Amino acid sequence: SIYTGVTLEDDVFCGPSMVFTNVVNPRSHVSRKHEYQQTLIRRGATLGANCTIVCGHTVGRYAFVGAGAVVTRDVPDYALVLGNPARLAGWVCECGVRLTGKTAIESPVRCSSCGLQYQAINGGIVRASD
Repeated sequence: SIYTGVTLEDDVFCGPSMVFTNVVNPRSHVSRKHEYQQTLIRRGATLGANCTIVCGHTVGRYAFVGAGAVVTRDVPDYALVLGNPARLAGWVCECGVRLTGKTAIESPVRCSSCGLQYQAINGGIVRASD
């Protein structure tokens, strides 16, 4: 289900049985609708099967959340995150191909599949100008 407070931008992939939460500490007998937190899934992101996105976080543009991951903090643009809790495992291209198996990349890096080029900036990556 997509709850109040969850925003999906264009071209987001939500895998089978993935989950959004809307309250940090839910209880069935306590109404917490006033505590709903905003969750933003940016353009082109992939949310893998059975992953959980804990409310109040942003998943960046074209980021890839692996199957079964539990997102408990913001995910940068183009990041690949895996595990519970989800941790940075590398970077992915807009086409979905893994750019590197490392969390730090040498700049620039070119996608082996589609040829798009990326550069490292401030601990993350951005698509280089065409």
